[in-house]
Amino acid sequence: MRFIYDRNKTAVIYKDRHYSYRDLLIYLKYYASIFDAKPGEKVVIFMENRPEVMFCLFAVWERKCVAVVADAESSIEQLAYMLRDSEASYIFTTDAHLKVARRAMESVEQDVRILNFDEISLPADFLPDEMEMHIEDRAQVAVILYTSGTTGEPKGVMLTYDNLLSQSDSVKETGVIVESDRFLAMLPFHHVLPLNTTIILPIYFGTFVVILDELNSEALKKAMKENQLTVIIGVPRIYELLHKGIMAQINRRFLTRTLFNWCKKINSFTLNKIIFGKVGRELGGAIKLLVSGGAKLDAGIGQNLYTLGLPVIEGYGLTETSPLISFTRPWNIKIGSVGEPIPHVEVKVAEDEELLVRGPNVMKGYYNKPEATWEVIDADGWLHTGDLATVTDNVITIIGRKKEMIVLSNGKNINPADIENEIIRGSNLIREIAVTEHENHLIAIVYPDFDLVRKNKVTNIAETLKWEIIDKYNLTAPAYRKILEIKTVKDELPKTRIGKIRRFMLAEFLKAHENDEGQETPATETAVPEELKDIYGILKENIETGRSVKVTPEAHMELDLGLDSLDMVEILSFIENSFSVKISEDKLSEMKNILEIVRYIHENGGAFEDRTSDLKDILAEEIPMELPKLSPLSIFAFFLIRICFKLYFRMRVIGREKIVGNQYIIAGNHQSYLDALYVPIALPRRFLRDTYFLAVAIHFDSPFRRWIARQCNVILIDINKNLKLSLQMAAKVLKEGKNLVIFPEGARTRDGNLQPFKKTFALLSTELGIPVLPFGIDGSFAALPFGTTIPKPAKVTLRFFDPVVAESGKADELISTVTTEIREFILSPRTFG
Repeated sequence: MRFIYDRNKTAVIYKDRHYSYRDLLIYLKYYASIFDAKPGEKVVIFMENRPEVMFCLFAVWERKCVAVVADAESSIEQLAYMLRDSEASYIFTTDAHLKVARRAMESVEQDVRILNFDEISLPADFLPDEMEMHIEDRAQVAVILYTSGTTGEPKGVMLTYDNLLSQSDSVKETGVIVESDRFLAMLPFHHVLPLNTTIILPIYFGTFVVILDELNSEALKKAMKENQLTVIIGVPRIYELLHKGIMAQINRRFLTRTLFNWCKKINSFTLNKIIFGKVGRELGGAIKLLVSGGAKLDAGIGQNLYTLGLPVIEGYGLTETSPLISFTRPWNIKIGSVGEPIPHVEVKVAEDEELLVRGPNVMKGYYNKPEATWEVIDADGWLHTGDLATVTDNVITIIGRKKEMIVLSNGKNINPADIENEIIRGSNLIREIAVTEHENHLIAIVYPDFDLVRKNKVTNIAETLKWEIIDKYNLTAPAYRKILEIKTVKDELPKTRIGKIRRFMLAEFLKAHENDEGQETPATETAVPEELKDIYGILKENIETGRSVKVTPEAHMELDLGLDSLDMVEILSFIENSFSVKISEDKLSEMKNILEIVRYIHENGGAFEDRTSDLKDILAEEIPMELPKLSPLSIFAFFLIRICFKLYFRMRVIGREKIVGNQYIIAGNHQSYLDALYVPIALPRRFLRDTYFLAVAIHFDSPFRRWIARQCNVILIDINKNLKLSLQMAAKVLKEGKNLVIFPEGARTRDGNLQPFKKTFALLSTELGIPVLPFGIDGSFAALPFGTTIPKPAKVTLRFFDPVVAESGKADELISTVTTEIREFILSPRTFG
């Protein structure tokens, strides 16, 4: 069959250079003439995305050889494995990858030759004998692509010309793509999706493709506008970022937000394109199809993009199926599904819900691995995909990856991708997230978007992610799908080049991250420039003194060293007193590691002066703040609440007689939102006027709620703004002889268990010499469990314990004493009182 011929038009655009079909033929013919390989020999193409990948691929085919398209980011060991396993005789590469190619070639015991295409120039007078390229036998193997499996060695997937071209034939039959379309190629070509749909299919159709040389929003917009692109082949992550950026603009204004919700309800694509036409114009104005593949696209994102007038269709397939199995048709988009099978491909669902596929798209097999081939292709030719699915009215919906489903001890099956999509959709602070099972509960491993973290001046990253993002998800999630732990990491999650999480590597990734925390790294001191070493040494000693951490220049104070808000306040105060450099918490949030802090001190400070400064000095500073006064209306409201709670919750207060002094830090566990009412109505009335409550500002995010806070003696603090001031506000309450109620857990429990107590209350007590009045609440979680809104009439008991006085410097002992008493009470409440 005639595959490529001179169509008298552009075939490829790269970095503003246009290559015609004639140019394409000249290049591939010349490249085919400069290497000597017999039909059937393997040639490894090892280079970044550029036109030479196309020229080399078709040159290999011209010589009837087999192309092994390798990941341009392969290590020496990975490339050497491909060379050995495929028995390759050539490596086609470029300057950027020559060193790795040579090292890999030297490590294998076979004759491999290298061609560097940055050193090869097309002769000006070269003309091929025939200005066409033919494929004579579609049954022959055309490419071998190596998959990175979850276990064992990578397997070489053998795809024939018929496997690859049958996809183009099927797409042509549907009428979705026509010759006048214009494609964008931005995914790495070693994956079968971009290889087949942005190289082979466009050339087969006779259209042109733009190869993006850098993947960023500006380059993408420029390419789309200048070339009037109609078809974009991408992965879900690209559309997630596109969706996030557009929705941020939509949600900024009431009118656009209202219009969007109105269009969503009407669900007319024609109307959507009219109302949100500006969105399409920003993307070049010619977009016909946004194709998502490589992983499941979140249904909510798909629906929102549809509402914005963007025609997103979702494809599904595997490397072993060349890759397409199905895709949604533009005229019959069913959000959440992966559409109908392509023509001439059969699908069926096995008894265990695994999707099976049969057709011309199914691979010939794994190279040199017949046993592995038999494991996935049965005697009747059905490929076992490993995906769980349903098929209704010929439309496929993927439930999840068979090996990736989390099966809980109660028998519930969870697709982690569904949870990840729901969480990441609710926040722009998360760049990557993976949900997995860890010690019999679900854990979310989060890699934040540090640029946005700094831009939004988030100081307490882990706390913000935990309570403002994961917490929101947990509010509506069923009990078995709740995230009970979050691990915030500083490194990207293990994933493939097209963004799919390598879930089989998460356990090791998590273990490595936990082992690395606080550990000294080799050659730590040599990483510090000479002019910064003195400052670094002083700061390192200060941070490590009294804290079980090992400082390194690259360490992040929160994520690596585990320092909390109080630690930050003390360290910033030390810097200000010792170096005369004031670092605001906003500025601190912009600094990635200790070395950046040291550099900032060096650039903005004077000489070191050994001026001692401790927490007592910080607490002693006076601040201009007037304490609110409990209003008569609030006193009356507490009276009514006391009556209601005694009747509805059968509330019992034990140990009120322990309150014999005049001033306390009142600290206890936090089981539900109701606790903020249980405590004030349990206190003696004489205490109420002089008792203040610390609360997180985010829970009082409206003018009315803030007004309520002022009427009820509530002091609002922000975990991301002016941590020092928050601490001094608490101290001011105590220095004026008032009582202060603190829930040291920082937030209510998610599972009924006692969470670790933060040390603020204990340090305030030991530094200011004010006794702690511990209290324990039991039954509050049963009355209003996490994620519910209507309280149940459960029995609630609040017990006050003997006041505790601790010496200065004994904060840890105080925390231990208080938490032990409360824990014993919660575990066996009936033994008290």
